[in-house]
Amino acid sequence: MRTPSNRLQPALGLAAALATLAALHATPSIAAPVNYEMDLRTASGLGAGSGMAGGIGSALGMLFGGQGASVMRTLDLRLVNPADIPEGYSAAHTVPAAMHIGPALPLTGERRTPGESGRSEETPPDGRVLIYWGCSATVSKGQPEVIDFKTLGARVSPEVMALAQRGRMSGGKSGAKDGAARASLPPRTLGWPWGDKDFRGIPDNASAVGEHVVKASFMPQEIRFTLDKELDFLEPINLKTTAANTRATIPLTWDALTRARGYDLSAAGANGEKELVLWLATKGKSPMLPGRQHECTIPAGIFAKTQMTMVSAEAYGPVQGFAYPPQKPGEKKPLVWTARVRVNAFDGLLVGMQEAATDAATGAAVDSVAPAGAGSLLKGLFGR
Repeated sequence: MRTPSNRLQPALGLAAALATLAALHATPSIAAPVNYEMDLRTASGLGAGSGMAGGIGSALGMLFGGQGASVMRTLDLRLVNPADIPEGYSAAHTVPAAMHIGPALPLTGERRTPGESGRSEETPPDGRVLIYWGCSATVSKGQPEVIDFKTLGARVSPEVMALAQRGRMSGGKSGAKDGAARASLPPRTLGWPWGDKDFRGIPDNASAVGEHVVKASFMPQEIRFTLDKELDFLEPINLKTTAANTRATIPLTWDALTRARGYDLSAAGANGEKELVLWLATKGKSPMLPGRQHECTIPAGIFAKTQMTMVSAEAYGPVQGFAYPPQKPGEKKPLVWTARVRVNAFDGLLVGMQEAATDAATGAAVDSVAPAGAGSLLKGLFGR
């Protein structure tokens, strides 16, 4: 009999594989000014936990009748310097008292550009990926788009890359103990919470409203900006479905977030050992769905051969940029620093868990849920 943890491997392995895909395609861009990024994220469902480990724990909890993890807030800080960072540097981000952490968060990471990338080449396995899209009861004509694994890297669409990017963000930036091992910073980049052994998570009542100050020994000018309530953490998405299995339509609903500009919805599953299936709410748009939409249906039949399917959702909240010196219309003063604050929310669920729980209770072995070669297939495809 397979253990419940084995039943979850295709979906969880796919998320890790997509995260690796994003890492392979990401190219750091270093501009003349110092660039600072601050991401405030609210995770719920399978996303609420310390990276992928939290997702596994949440899924197992739900499989055995529990509620799993509920809501988790994360903060991701990243400073990119235009030149190599000097040895013996110091850098920190001071947050307002309402965050209930810090107050000084240490920024650490890669000081300089290495001589070699160290990236190894992997031979893609045999197989293919089927891509579907659209919110409807049935699959529209012209679908699916079929891509061979061997040509996947050259044909990845922006929508699939957005899915991969989401997997990358949720797979290694929220944990403190193993964040440094799971997330590799680009050259000339400092970040947090990587390397902060004292970090124990963001409190549930944390608020980012107030003044933020970033100081570094190699920066002549400190970065200073103030956030209002519009740029605070989002509420949880609370993604839900009434579908008991993946054979029919999968209706999805989520909460109306007043500050959400739009939503991305996607789903993924494995058909045997040589076929991956991806579904996107729409193609050619980012975000995929408008902020006023709070329901979508995955067409029937797409995941009929996959007993459990991972569904993911992202809410795009407010974004605001800051710069020094301030620019008047038409001015082109050389910038000393730029900063961008993004507010997002993530959620995820597994469709078909009810049947998996029944199988576990009756002792039935369902090989189609976790094909023996699925993990190896994904590792070979995405180089991990």
